[in-house]
Amino acid sequence: MAPGTIQKTISLFRDAFEGLGVDISMLHLEALGIMVHEAMTVQARSFHTPEHIFNLADPSNPVQALAALFHDVVYYEIDQGFTPEIERVLAPYIEQTGGRLRLAMAPGEHDALFDLVLEIFGFQAGQSLAPTHGQNEFLSALLMVQLLKENLRPGDLAQITACIEATIPFRGQNAQGESHPMVLERRLHGANARHALGLSEVEVQQAVKWAVAFSNRDVENFSERDTGRFLDNTWKLLPETNASLRLQGIYTIGSYRKALQKMEAFLDHLDPETIFSQYLDEPPPGEHERMVALAYRNVQTARQYLGLKLLAIGILEALAVITGGDAPVALFMGALREGEDSQKMEEYLPEFPVASSVDESSTLFGLLAFGRASASSFDLQNSPLSLYIFKLLGWERAHALLAHGKAMFRGDLDAWTFLAMLPAELAATVASACAELATTRRAALRKYAESRRYV
Repeated sequence: MAPGTIQKTISLFRDAFEGLGVDISMLHLEALGIMVHEAMTVQARSFHTPEHIFNLADPSNPVQALAALFHDVVYYEIDQGFTPEIERVLAPYIEQTGGRLRLAMAPGEHDALFDLVLEIFGFQAGQSLAPTHGQNEFLSALLMVQLLKENLRPGDLAQITACIEATIPFRGQNAQGESHPMVLERRLHGANARHALGLSEVEVQQAVKWAVAFSNRDVENFSERDTGRFLDNTWKLLPETNASLRLQGIYTIGSYRKALQKMEAFLDHLDPETIFSQYLDEPPPGEHERMVALAYRNVQTARQYLGLKLLAIGILEALAVITGGDAPVALFMGALREGEDSQKMEEYLPEFPVASSVDESSTLFGLLAFGRASASSFDLQNSPLSLYIFKLLGWERAHALLAHGKAMFRGDLDAWTFLAMLPAELAATVASACAELATTRRAALRKYAESRRYV
């Protein structure tokens, strides 16, 4: 039988220490494995879990393996704090005020390893931390050096820290035109001199190569050949970053729309050129170009997919508003989990000729019709309402309506006005389908459907 996640975590620690020629007691290994496992299995997590560690770790590279074990162990805003063991270690270095974190100015006596992590991250004592600017990565690296300082050489700790720092995502060139790996190399050289790490020029460059390879592996899902698999990870992140979606079956139309809206906005502003890093020959130029090209394709398809999902949920939200207010998604759409034996909206959406602008062989069409690569715990795998809208309107017309939907989300349009902008066939059909499922609002939904049927 396969070992459990705690046992696999402990084994990964053991093999990494052996690879670095370090003897460590079984009880110390156990304590480290349990601490990491406990942090990575907090209830709110659905993507940054032990499985993410195992997918990312390279057992043949102990520096990268230890970076994998620690790089996501702190996820302050999602976990709503720290586990007791992590808080005990980090408490001297941080100040917590109203859910916001600041680095301490002087954490007790001079701490050379605190200074080392600050230098590699380019942080300053006393600065405020932010989740989008390396907060969790920094605290994860700081936790790592404090827990492993009795076992590993400072040079090893610096190399692991560099790998963790490199996972701060989506950074382009700085104002001086330096890529992030170039900045990391400069910081490592400075840390090597100031902290007498004993790393040679070749070892500094190798550390940066390892960091680049590690960070690229952390986001390798963006270069998936199968866009459905890429979207799988996007959907795993939704309940992790939107607490309301963890309430399976009862989360509301409005809360689901807000979750989709945040993800759609993120992808809309994401520059695929900033996803993958390159340093010297890591990765080789041809491989880097392939990864970036696939990232462009996946991000573009995901933008359209999320746009259609957002338009669909916007229509449901408007119908909910005019018939009584926000309500659970399941009330208007029926069963939201695969295999659930109850009514589904797709049963009430008619078949019709597909718009000439729609390519039924496209990746986007397939994703809507057949679904992402796997089911999620909170949502259907396929997208029947979004597919209906896409088949009826095509992407360009749907995208134009989405702009009006976003105006409604901002409060610049009311629900009635937004619905009036929809083609009469679309508004009437969706309202009629919802009437079959939302029995408590059947009369109001049918009345609205009839008002649009003859427009």
